[in-house]
Amino acid sequence: MNKSVLDFLMPQWNGAVDGGLQLVVALLLLALVIGLPLLLARSARPAQWEARLGALTGGRLALPAPTTPEELSQAVATAPERWAQVAPGMVLMLGLLGSFVGLGLALGDTAAVLGPQQAPGALAAVIDALGAKFRMATWGILAYLILKICITLSAREQARLAWSVSTLRRLDTEQAHARAQLEAQDRQRLIDAITHSGNALLAAQQAEAQRAHLRHAELMDALQRQTARSS
Repeated sequence: MNKSVLDFLMPQWNGAVDGGLQLVVALLLLALVIGLPLLLARSARPAQWEARLGALTGGRLALPAPTTPEELSQAVATAPERWAQVAPGMVLMLGLLGSFVGLGLALGDTAAVLGPQQAPGALAAVIDALGAKFRMATWGILAYLILKICITLSAREQARLAWSVSTLRRLDTEQAHARAQLEAQDRQRLIDAITHSGNALLAAQQAEAQRAHLRHAELMDALQRQTARSS
């Protein structure tokens, strides 16, 4: 049983169009199943998300106020992560497409086999060939399951969402700190302006008091001279 299942799952190269189709589909599915998890392991990291965030915000790391963690998570997702969302469905559809194309090619040759000149045993060979066409659909289902399991176990989506939550909190804290600094600077400028105005007013009052003192002294001196001349 195990040997027949293994034989069914292995590609069969017979030099015909169907054999080439099986080989192409098998290579594509294998590349996706092996390459996508490797790309995810290399690119789905906080450093890459931080770089994506910097590229999206022009290096300012400032986001619109109503940004949610889910929106940020989708925005900073790398290309492999975006492909990971659609790859399971793609491999399933690719396997089904290969099977239907193979069935169409096989059914095109069935009429000759069912002709009156053919031996009855040839029909059994066609039926076996038709059954083998479902091999590519099986590959697609297996690839779908493998990718789904790998993506679920890696928990990249949850890790990116958690990073988005912590990043939003950090940015909120930094923005609040920046606002507090700006408010403190505004208050200090206001205090400096009031102090400068007060000092200027005090200096003006002192200058006016000195002028009034001088005028009083001059007036007293003139009065004394007038008194002296009268006596």
